[in-house]
This record gives sequence, structure tokens and C-alpha cells, in this order.
Amino acid sequence: MKKSFFSKLDPNSRGKFIQFLDKKGFYIVLFMCVLIIGVTAVLVTRTNLDFYARDGIVDDEPAVEESPGEEASKQADVPVAANVDPKDTARQAVDENGVKKSEGTNKEISSAKTPIIVQQPVTKKEDAKPSEPQTDKTTEKPKTITRLMPPVSGEIILDYAMEKLVYSKTLEEWRTHSGIDIRSDRGTQVKAAADGMVEKIYKDNGLGITIIINHGNGLKTKYCNLSSDNMVKENQKVKQGEVISGVGDTAIFEIGDQPHLHFEVIKDGKNVDPKTYLPN
Repeated sequence: MKKSFFSKLDPNSRGKFIQFLDKKGFYIVLFMCVLIIGVTAVLVTRTNLDFYARDGIVDDEPAVEESPGEEASKQADVPVAANVDPKDTARQAVDENGVKKSEGTNKEISSAKTPIIVQQPVTKKEDAKPSEPQTDKTTEKPKTITRLMPPVSGEIILDYAMEKLVYSKTLEEWRTHSGIDIRSDRGTQVKAAADGMVEKIYKDNGLGITIIINHGNGLKTKYCNLSSDNMVKENQKVKQGEVISGVGDTAIFEIGDQPHLHFEVIKDGKNVDPKTYLPN
């Protein structure tokens, strides 16, 4: 039977060895543990570095320098404007041999999905033209109305009535009335209500001797139930207040009424209320 290392030592040596272990053994064991841990850490670190190097995780390629435009845009955190040429600002990819790739430019720009900002022209306040105020047609001032002088003096015995009916004593019926009847004695002078030109002189079947004066601007006056048609001629110019005829009794349709002048005002081919043009 083989003897162990401790059995070969004499009793005195064994006792000294045991005493040495009692005094120094703790430190020896501690040193061995630290040594084992250190060796293990070195081995594990080297293994991990080899693994990363094989899988290409560690990038030994040279860093690509960023253009000034990219650096400024990153610092200000402002997206690239639409008018910047992508060829000047895009980074160029570099392969393993250090050769620049031109294909990576467009791909890198498209993958970045950079929002495009369209710069709108700024209009200065002094350049902007003020909008013209819109005029409400309902608030527009009416055009100046030409005032006429009464062709004869007297009261109105039959008013203008084109939108309602008035009773005719002569015809004994209700009908419209296109002018006003001004009470005046027979033979009273009839005067031109304004400057103008005698347009027509004729005898109307219902209203008797009639004279029409054209005053221009679409305005005409009509004088009926006159006594004479030879005091003025057609195309003759007359002045306001000039005598053109006299009050008569030639209007068959109004022969049953008091002596009067039948007076009409025509504007743009339509009869209007003569009182609108006469003084109040």
C-alpha cells in the first residue's frame, strides 16, 4: 500500500507544515482565487473580441466625414430645403477598399425621408396693394335728376297712375294714366320744361295735338291737349321756358274733364311719374 506525502514526513515536519498552513494558508488560497478569476476574464474577453471580429460587428472602416451642410442642419435641427442640390449634401458610401461609391448617394437621400419645405415668397406690407372697398349697390347715391320747370301753373287734377287704375269721367271707366293733368284755362301759354329739341308734332286720336321735346340723356317731355301745332317746328331747338303752344280742348279722351294740360315725362323709353322731375 502506497503512503501519502504527509505519511512520509516525520512527525516534526508534519507539525511545522500544518502550522504554516494555519498561518499562511488563507492568503495562499485568496491569491489563487484572484489569479484564477483574472485568467478567466482575459480568456473570456479575447473570445468575445474574436467572435465580434468574425461577424463584422466591429467596424474598422474609416469614418466618413460629414459635409458642412449636414453638420449645420443637424445642429439647427432644420430639415433640408427643397432648393438644395442633393448631390452637394449627400454622403458618399465607402467600400472595404476605401473606394467611394456614387450609387449610395441617391439611396441614402431616399432612405433618409427628409421632409421637403417649399419656400414661399414673402410679401412685404408696403408692397401689398390695399384691397379696394366694395360698394354696396343698395347704398349708392342716386344719380342727379334733371329738374324741370312746370309747363303751366295750376293744380294736378288727375295724377300719374301706371300701376293702379283711375276713373275717367269722359270714358266712364277705370284705366291707367301715363301722365298728370294740370288744371289751366284754355289759351294759357304752354312752355318748354327744359332745353331741348322738338322731336315730333302730331295729332293723337285720344290726346289731341301733341308735342314731344327731346332733352338728351334719354329724357323726353310730352305735351298733349294743346291748342296749336304751328308755334314751333320739328327739329327746332327750344330753351327752357320758351312758349311752344297753348292749353286747348283737343283731347277727345279727356274732353269731359276741366280745362287742363296733359303732361308726360319719358325716361329711356318708359313713362315715369312727372312729379319726380318737377319742383315740390
